[in-house]
Amino acid sequence: MDLIVKDFRVYHISKKLARPLPNAVYSLEYIEHVFLELDTEEYTGVGMAYTFNPDQAEAMKVLVEGYCRALRGKDPAYVRRYWNEAQGTMGGCGQTGLAMSAYAAVDTALWDLIAQEAGKPLYKLLGARTDTLPVYGSGGWLVPQQEMIEEALWFKSQGYTRYKLKLGFPDPREDLRRLEALRRAVGDGFEIMVDVNQGWSVKLARQLVPELKALGITYLEEPLHCQDYKGNAELARASDIRICSGECLFTTRELFELLRLGGADMINPDLMRCGGVTEFVQVCALAGAFRVPVTAHVLMEVSAHVMAASPTGGLLEHIPDWWAGAFAQGPAVRDGQLTLQNVPGLGIRFDQDYIQQNLYRA
Repeated sequence: MDLIVKDFRVYHISKKLARPLPNAVYSLEYIEHVFLELDTEEYTGVGMAYTFNPDQAEAMKVLVEGYCRALRGKDPAYVRRYWNEAQGTMGGCGQTGLAMSAYAAVDTALWDLIAQEAGKPLYKLLGARTDTLPVYGSGGWLVPQQEMIEEALWFKSQGYTRYKLKLGFPDPREDLRRLEALRRAVGDGFEIMVDVNQGWSVKLARQLVPELKALGITYLEEPLHCQDYKGNAELARASDIRICSGECLFTTRELFELLRLGGADMINPDLMRCGGVTEFVQVCALAGAFRVPVTAHVLMEVSAHVMAASPTGGLLEHIPDWWAGAFAQGPAVRDGQLTLQNVPGLGIRFDQDYIQQNLYRA
């Protein structure tokens, strides 16, 4: 007997972060989650999305509810059909952006249901290559230097071998001084990754890449605006450092241009902005065709399933504070590695106490 979608619950969670997190473009004080529980008679599938603005999260919640109403009485297995139908409903408001991010929660929950019915973890249903993936500690916001160093040392003490910090001070010499201090603190043999959050021009990036290389940096994320495909390609050709980009691009349509033009040595797509598992699988297959490595942007607990079944997928990003306490069940990072659980579906369940404590109230 086919599974049938019966009901759903959508929650807007507003979580105050432990401290403000500034980067080259903006500063964060809250993360706004939209969590979905999608029910059949036998199973509950979960999905999630996020933003940093409560009004955007409220709009996202309404969109998720609308998509779910359209799925009542339907079989989750026709997941690509529903993805295409959702694209059609977005025609008047744009087939990326908020509408696509909201649909990602629905698509992810559908895949969770499909895998649960099959009795397999999602990564195995997709054709697993591995069940264990490396994870890097992500942080290093433009906070006081000692605070950043203490965070990096905490990740190192937990067994991580990679740490990513933000660049983007008005005076780039401040970025370089912080990198020098960080290297002294963590020692050799610990990889330092850097992220500019689209804050530089091509000219500035070309000036600074040799300085970064001299400091032993081999990974530079989003130095330029994500849709400056030409500039990214120019920088990637001119640079000895791996250029990573793609987290702010939506679906294969935008990521194809980045890959086609050679604008990145590695891509870091965001499962939410890809529209969920369905399209994230396509993005990873596209990267495999170009022989470009993939590192997932946040949403580690879900992205890991697709990465574990992808030809060039590997590294995961972990920002502990963003989802801390949200899951009653889910994979955990130990010694810088995430091992997926051998349980049907995503293996994720939301903590109901966390939901009630952090429900958004306008």
